Amino acid sequence: MIIDTLSAGAVNPLYPAIIRQTLQAILDKKPHSLAAGKYPLQGDSVFFSVVEGHTKPLAEQRPEFHRQYIDIHIVLDGEEVVGAGVDGLPLELSEPFNDAYDLGFCQHIASETLIHLQPEELAIIFPLELHRPMCSLTSPAPLRKIVVKIDAALLKINA
Repeated sequence: MIIDTLSAGAVNPLYPAIIRQTLQAILDKKPHSLAAGKYPLQGDSVFFSVVEGHTKPLAEQRPEFHRQYIDIHIVLDGEEVVGAGVDGLPLELSEPFNDAYDLGFCQHIASETLIHLQPEELAIIFPLELHRPMCSLTSPAPLRKIVVKIDAALLKINA
């Protein structure tokens, strides 16, 4: 898991090229002016969604993980708390994994760390890393964000 800003991440030479290119493509599209919806960059391999919603109290949001896609959560407006766990935690499913949406839910995150994201900040979450997005430690509040999906197989191609 990596925490950064959108503009710094787009030029960070330590990131895989596909992550830098994706972040730069989002910057080029002027993300604050985009309407809610899905935006393909490379078909089903790289895409992002502009999401408008409300945060929920941490206890009301279920931890999730993905097997195929890297998630990048970018706050546009509002504040978001993301609960996170280190790679390798037990993935005790609370229901069967949904392969169609590359989404699994768990009951809890052992030794959860809270990441506080402000506008223009992001969290890069790799496959099998538990995370609990769209949270608040206070009352629910409006949140406008981008969720990026990058097929992890693209990291191996560019390695």
